[in-house]
This record gives sequence, C-alpha cells and structure tokens, in this order.
Amino acid sequence: MTDSLAGVVGVVLVVAATLAIGTWGLRISRTTSDFMVASRTVRPRLNASAIGGEYLSAASFLGVAGLVLTFGADMLWYPVGWTAGYLVLLVLVAAPLRRSGAYTLPDFAEARLRSRGVRAVCSVLVVAIGWLYLLPQFQGAGLTLRTAIGAPAWVGTVVVTLVVLANVTSGGMRSITFVQAFQYWLKLFAMLVPAAVLLVVWLGDGAANPADASSPHGAGGWSIPLGEGGGQGLYVTYSLIVATFLGTMGLPHVVVRFYTNPDGRAARRTTLVVLALLGAFYLLPPVYGALGRVYAADLAASDQADSLVLALPRVMVPGVGARCSPAC
Repeated sequence: MTDSLAGVVGVVLVVAATLAIGTWGLRISRTTSDFMVASRTVRPRLNASAIGGEYLSAASFLGVAGLVLTFGADMLWYPVGWTAGYLVLLVLVAAPLRRSGAYTLPDFAEARLRSRGVRAVCSVLVVAIGWLYLLPQFQGAGLTLRTAIGAPAWVGTVVVTLVVLANVTSGGMRSITFVQAFQYWLKLFAMLVPAAVLLVVWLGDGAANPADASSPHGAGGWSIPLGEGGGQGLYVTYSLIVATFLGTMGLPHVVVRFYTNPDGRAARRTTLVVLALLGAFYLLPPVYGALGRVYAADLAASDQADSLVLALPRVMVPGVGARCSPAC
C-alpha cells in the first residue's frame, strides 16, 4: 500500500512538472514559427537535451535492460547502433536539413527532389513510422504504471496520450522543446541514482559477478551469440548494426528537431552533444541488466524482463529502498 502511494505521488509529480513546463513554453509561443520550429532559435545544448528526451524511449531503457538480462552482452549492439546512427545525421543530414528552411520532412523531400509524388510517399512513411514508434511507448507507459501503482495497462497509454496532446496542441515545438529537455535529465537522474545505490549494495553483499551468472535460458556464461554464432551470427550482428545505424536517420520526430537550430553549424554541434548525452545514458541500462542476471533472473524466465528496471530496486533493497526506483 505504501509503495503504491509513493508511486502515485511520483507519477502525479512528473505529470504536473511536465504540464507546468509546457505551459511556461506556451507563454513565449506567439507565432506560427514558434509553434512549428520554435522560431529556429534553439541552441545546441538545449536542442540536444530535447532530442535525448524524445529519443530515449521505453525501448531505450526498459527494453535494453531486459535484453541484456535475457540474452547477455550481445544485446549491447542495439544501443551502440542507435547512438552511432547520429554520426550519419552529423555527416549527411543535419546541416542540409537546417539549410533547407523547410518545416517538415515531406517539405524537404519535395524541395530537394521537386516531386509532389515523393512528398506524398514521404508523408505516408512519416505517419507509419510515427505509429510504429508509438506502440512500444504505449506498452512502456502501461508497464510502468502497472508496476508502480498497480494500474491497468491502458491507464498508462491514456495518461501519456493526454499529457503529450496537451503540450503539443497548446505550445507546439516551443513547449515540447522545454518538456523534452526536462524529460532527458529526469530519465538520466531516475536511472543513475538507483543504479549507483544498487552497485553499492552488490559490492557490499558479496554476490556473484554478473559475468559468471548463468543465463536465464539455462546456458552458462555472459553472452549468447546472435544467430547461434559462426558465420550466421556474424551476419546477424552486422545486419543489426547497419539496421540500427541507418534507422536513427529515418526517425522523423528526431530529424525534425534539426529545423529548430539557428543554422547548419548549430545543427552539427547539436548532433555532437547528442552523441555525448546518449553515450552517457546508455551506460546505465546494461548495469540493470547485469545486476538482474544475479538478483532477478526469474523475470526473464517468466517473460517479465521488460520490467527489470522498475522491479530490481525492490528486489535488491526491499522496504524503504524500493520506493527509490525509477518507477516512482
């Protein structure tokens, strides 16, 4: 009961802070350019934080930690590929997008290729990618609220949808920029503090080294090679790297943020800062995955690996410590 109450308080505080920041952004959002591209005045560090907050979705921490728990260190190729994809954005995409003066990706495609047909295809792809990206976010929201406060999964979907709609329709890109930047630092803090505490607990109780822990699937060792190893495993690994590397460049909600920079140089600097922010964040989910192999391997065996980040603090530090988890 106490844990559920703490979870409710935590969720309410985050929602209230998000809406308050969005409302503050609304106060300085007065023009169409403010609404669409924040008047193209967002500086690199703020824009990089906003990209980080938008890009680091449920798959980035719940999913990666669960994959490491279940399959081992080979799953780290996912965050490596996602982060390295920003090198493609830096070299090929960021500056041309900003110099185009467009508002959306279909605008940019039509301007570069001089084709209304290409614009239509691009519009369809943007909507399709957006929906595909939304599905795991709804899943993550439902999982988080179910784990934190015992709410049905659909409640998380409804809450996230209403909060995002309130911010987007009220202040547009100006409000969303501040909200997303806040979300990055909130996620980083919510992952970092419990991870530090859990590492201290692990060092203090003399538990096994994660590298020596057996796989939740019964195989010994830390890593289960992709594609069963050998030539097939190498092919699967390289395919995964290329797919995630290029996939980052195809996320419209990320790419559109480069329209908000003052110029092409600022867009490139934004990408460099994003690389640093994502690199720092992605050090944390593997910590949960590694510790989970020692303390919570049963989550993978029961197909609940995605809840590891939320459940591990309760497992390792029961009682008061459980209320310090990222779910709160």
